[in-house]
Formats: sequence, C-alpha cells, structure tokens
Amino acid sequence: MNEREYFVISVNHNQRSDRYIILWAANDCGYVGRIENAGRYPESRIRSKLGYYNCGRCAVAVPCDVIERIAVPVDSKFFDTDDGRWVLNNRKNWQVILRNVIERPQYNPEPEYRGARRRIEE
Repeated sequence: MNEREYFVISVNHNQRSDRYIILWAANDCGYVGRIENAGRYPESRIRSKLGYYNCGRCAVAVPCDVIERIAVPVDSKFFDTDDGRWVLNNRKNWQVILRNVIERPQYNPEPEYRGARRRIEE
C-alpha cells in the first residue's frame, strides 16, 4: 500500500500582497509556486520531523490531494510560462489548508493574505 503524500506549505514566505501560496520544493531545497514542481513528502518523513515540517510558524504539511483540489491554472503571463496550477493566496484556501494539516502544529499558524489581520510586532 502506498503512503499518503504531503505538500509542505510555507507560512512565513507568503506575504499579504502575494497572489499565490508558496510551497516547498523537493528534498527541502527551496520554494515553488507551481504544484507540479513542489516536493511530495511521504507521511513517514513528515511524522519523523513534525517540528520541522509542521511547526505552524514556518510551515504546515497538508495532504497533496487536498492542495490539488484547490489549485487553479496560473494567470496568463503571471510567471515565466502560462502552465501549471498554483494555489491562490486567500482566506478560503488558507482555511482549507489549516483544517487539513497532518497534526495540530506547535505554534498557531498566522498566514498572510489580503484581508488577514495584521501581525502585532513583538
């Protein structure tokens, strides 16, 4: 039986002005927007380092099938090509993401998107 796969969503690399949500690339190496280029992490790997992949402050891990359902074709001329599917950076999608994290993270995620409460600087 195949293991469930997860995308790791970057919480801290998304800004209120970003059109799309940023995901981790494969092998913990960088960031991507296009889900076709994002890393697909097996559940066992995520669970072995939950504090790294799903801390809440920096990142959360969400099943790939959940993210694939909310991804949309990229806007024409947004990036270097007009292909691929990306996840819009909005309240509705963050609600889906946060409802489907692998486990409750150590820190409460505070994603930035247009209309989100502004963080109070410490």
